[in-house]
Amino acid sequence: MINELYEKYKAAHYAGMEALNPLSFILRKAELGFHLKASEWQWLDQHQLIETKDVIKNQEDYRNSLLAEVRSELFKLRQNPFVCFSITTTPAIDSEVALTLYKMNAQERLSEWEALSVDHGYHRLLDFNDRKQKYGIIEEIPFDASAEKILSKLENQIPLRATDIEWLCARNAYSFLNPLQNQFSRLQSKYRAIVQEGVTYNPLLVCHILQKLEEKKLPNEAEAQYLKEKGFSETLEIVQKMEFSALKEKFQATQIQDDNITHHLYKVLKKLEAGISLPEPDINYLKKRKLFETLKFAYQKETDSLIHKIEQGQGLRPDDIAWCEEHDFVEIVFLWLKMDYEVEHRKDTLESPLYLILKKLEAGSRLNDDEVVWLESEKLLHPSSKIYIAYHTLEAQFYENEYKRTKDHWKLASASAHWRKAEKPKWALKQTDDLDFKKIKPAKLKAALLTTRGGALRDINHLDEAEQCALEAIKHFPDSHNPYTLMGALCYQTGRFGDGDRWFEEASKRGAEPRDQDAEIKRILRKKPDQALIDHLLKKDSHRFSWVKNFVYRAAKKK
Repeated sequence: MINELYEKYKAAHYAGMEALNPLSFILRKAELGFHLKASEWQWLDQHQLIETKDVIKNQEDYRNSLLAEVRSELFKLRQNPFVCFSITTTPAIDSEVALTLYKMNAQERLSEWEALSVDHGYHRLLDFNDRKQKYGIIEEIPFDASAEKILSKLENQIPLRATDIEWLCARNAYSFLNPLQNQFSRLQSKYRAIVQEGVTYNPLLVCHILQKLEEKKLPNEAEAQYLKEKGFSETLEIVQKMEFSALKEKFQATQIQDDNITHHLYKVLKKLEAGISLPEPDINYLKKRKLFETLKFAYQKETDSLIHKIEQGQGLRPDDIAWCEEHDFVEIVFLWLKMDYEVEHRKDTLESPLYLILKKLEAGSRLNDDEVVWLESEKLLHPSSKIYIAYHTLEAQFYENEYKRTKDHWKLASASAHWRKAEKPKWALKQTDDLDFKKIKPAKLKAALLTTRGGALRDINHLDEAEQCALEAIKHFPDSHNPYTLMGALCYQTGRFGDGDRWFEEASKRGAEPRDQDAEIKRILRKKPDQALIDHLLKKDSHRFSWVKNFVYRAAKKK
């Protein structure tokens, strides 16, 4: 063997030397791929083995070049997205991982141990490629979720969806037509997609259109035009019938059973779908056939305009309301009323009592007892709300008229009380401005008129005059709790909390309910959240008056 090395390294004349000589050691070391030491190069120089040195140097250069090449390849191979994140450095050439990287690059199957170095997606890719090969897919389709899903469906003999075939169309993946042949043939037969002799067409696109029909989806305009251009007339007729049926469903004209595409209704519905205003003959056509729900779609522009007006806060004119009622768009009137009365958050339908109530309020008609009870149960009749003000305005007007008709002063007291609740205290005062109290004989009636007048004076901050009215009412009829309640409120409002407590206690002895006191306190705090009054009430009974904390929150929110 040593003689062969002498031959290889250009030192054949050493063949007869002692076997264990320095050159034999140096040549075997070089053959094993070890780098020579300086002393070993020096020995070769001393013995003038120039050619031997050249062979060794060339060999070392080749090995270094080869090593650099492999290291560069391993660096690139480590960038493979399927390499496990735990491999953070380029592996050594003599590591187990190095071969695994080359096998991954060649997309070979890995052993169980090698698989520890790769992401689980790698074997999905191999399965993906195996399926492509199995079904004869030759296009370079991307390895992604859509492609995997499609191949998996083929594997499990599940028909492709229209979206799947559309994906294939976008990538010109025509080799899929072979595994799709059974599905395509069945669709062609069902939807009469007969290919005319001599016509060239895109079978994948036609398959996509037919699968859309299978899924009850209509082709778009370009697809329908393609069917027409390629002579698929029977398929196109089926499409039009499906479209007619879909349009009847959309525009609520299902009473017409006929699906013949020559039917005039088809043309009318096509105009609606295209957003074309219907001429008068088409309007009359729908009316004659009692297609009133369909007619609503014919007035889409008009209704959109009215709704826009409402949303802009412009409201409806009387002629707008008349048009809505004539064309059965009362839901638009209801929308306007809810917006106008600030209850647009409600989801009430037209069958709800709210619709009739708002109509009556808008028309100036009084509500009956049941309607008032319903508003209270729905918490819609609370002070300062627009419904509350409208209701009490109508009541005030009614009792004013009743007083004029009957001269019954109790009607006057009721009118004054309602004007106060309608937040029109000056109108309330007007009821009693010209009244000669000396001529009012019944003490209870006189007290009631004085109390309601005092309340109205309090509303406009004429507190001294209000207090005089309350005290005068107590003098004439001390058994009524109302003037005591008024006095309690006046004392609270002017910071005399102890006096206020005593007046409210007197009112309670005469039948006043806690809610009567609460109503007066709320009236004060709504005008101005008085922290001193709030502190007094909480100190007096923190449980009973816990609700006053809401006014503290509102005051802080305003700041």
